[in-house]
Amino acid sequence: MSSRPDTFRILVAGDEELGFCFCEKLLDKKLGDPRDVAKKSLEKSWPKDEWIKHSTIMRDGVITTLELDLELHGAWVWELYSALEPRDYFRRFSGIILCADSTRANLPSELSNFMDSVNIHVGHLLPTIMIVDQSKRLAKRQTDALRDIAKTLSVPIFFINLNTGENIDTAFKHLADEISNYAYG
Repeated sequence: MSSRPDTFRILVAGDEELGFCFCEKLLDKKLGDPRDVAKKSLEKSWPKDEWIKHSTIMRDGVITTLELDLELHGAWVWELYSALEPRDYFRRFSGIILCADSTRANLPSELSNFMDSVNIHVGHLLPTIMIVDQSKRLAKRQTDALRDIAKTLSVPIFFINLNTGENIDTAFKHLADEISNYAYG
């Protein structure tokens, strides 16, 4: 029996800065505000776009470790398509983190179109969560609109706080559990 954890790739898509910040804060709780790190990296043609996080779950009464490889989906990804078809790109993933920026006017259609594209290329729904940074004060109407988007997409929504780290682990653990349930039935 191997002690190597099962590995699953997670696509972090939507708002690139929020996705980058989520991944950085997930791996380094002591990191104050990850936005400066994100801005510096995202200015590059090929920014940092991969992180590895281990998560333990209970499976059949046994504690199991999963290796979850997070990959940020950004504009630079389209450069890969000369070597990798979209179908092959999307089929590498076992789950999705949708990073929602409440200030984007076309957010509902952007997220819906992205999810449709993934579903078409993968052939089925993947475990998905939606995250929103609540450290930027949200108006009640924005919060309600974001909840409506999540409901329309049939995905759970997590309001995280990049400054304090609140709900980041909860959101990630929820996705890890969903991926485990999907993979192991």
